[in-house]
Amino acid sequence: MIKRQFTIQQKPDYPFEKEYDLTKILYFDIETTGFSAESTYLYLIGCAYYNDSSFHILQWFSEGIKEEAELLTAFFEFLKGYSVLIHYNGTGFDIPYLQRKLNLLNLDYSFDQVVSYDIYKKLTPYKKLFQLKNFKLKTLENFLNICRQDTFDGGDLIQVYQSYLGKRHYEKLWAMRNPELALPSPSESEQLLQLLLLHNSDDIQGLICLSPILYYVDLFEKPIRIQKAYVENRNLIIHFEITANLPVPISYSNGLVHLYALNNIAVLTISVYEGELKYFYTNYKDYYYLPAEDYAIHKSVASFVDKDYRKKATPSTCYTKKQGIFVPQYESQITPCFKINHTDKLSFLEIHTDFLLQEDNLEKYAMHMLQNLLSN
Repeated sequence: MIKRQFTIQQKPDYPFEKEYDLTKILYFDIETTGFSAESTYLYLIGCAYYNDSSFHILQWFSEGIKEEAELLTAFFEFLKGYSVLIHYNGTGFDIPYLQRKLNLLNLDYSFDQVVSYDIYKKLTPYKKLFQLKNFKLKTLENFLNICRQDTFDGGDLIQVYQSYLGKRHYEKLWAMRNPELALPSPSESEQLLQLLLLHNSDDIQGLICLSPILYYVDLFEKPIRIQKAYVENRNLIIHFEITANLPVPISYSNGLVHLYALNNIAVLTISVYEGELKYFYTNYKDYYYLPAEDYAIHKSVASFVDKDYRKKATPSTCYTKKQGIFVPQYESQITPCFKINHTDKLSFLEIHTDFLLQEDNLEKYAMHMLQNLLSN
């Protein structure tokens, strides 16, 4: 087994330290010859850890398929010093693969003592926001303008590792038969080894550099602070400050709401409805509908109206009407709320001067529209 260790310049540009001790965080990634633990081999585990004000890469590389147990033991013994494990889709592949290998090799280790922090899983609810062709690690690195030396993907490296094993075996035999001669330096197997190690170390360093992508999660999940709100060109425009520092501008629209955000500032632009809407009373059994006037009145007042000009209200006729400027809401977050028809899922709230000056309601409304932006 080969063990490789070196210091890197990269640091996560995201405040993990607010929630965790940086010295207890371990980034990790694995390389295998396939997806099934039963029929493929683990040949490389790499991780990054923080110590003495710097991050360091540590890699364990298997020089042959019989070294899997040694590789796993080295990693899990090292893991005992950490409480948070950061990875990218490790929940879907790396962790279950390693756990299955442990079972197959009868090794008594597990991930039970660490918090599993899956960046991929954190981002999944917000995939639409990025509008990317896929959600691979390299694609997100490109989104954040992260450069890497490695040009391979994990699938390409399966053949590279197999070539490495073959070349290394050949070079050992050649050296035994030609003790007086030296192989070129670096040898072919050493060149292949460097490709394998580079890919893994670039993945880990990319994972560290990818940390600011989590600010896009914070955009939807952390508190906001309203800066200003106004109606312009048939839109409600809300400027607000976010608990984030978005490194790349983001722009997304679902047809009704448009979001633009950069650094710690975001703007929601929401189409307004100008005209007449209906306010539906929930206790319709206490109301009568007046067809001629097209609205409902309470039964205490309806007793003064001729029976020929009134009907018992139903859920769809128990309303009064209001003229004004309205904005949509996906749920009845702020009342009173108005609708076009009783069965509509989309409701509206009236925009007036008082509403625009009520910061609490504006924050509540903006958060509601943010949280529904990608699902509606």
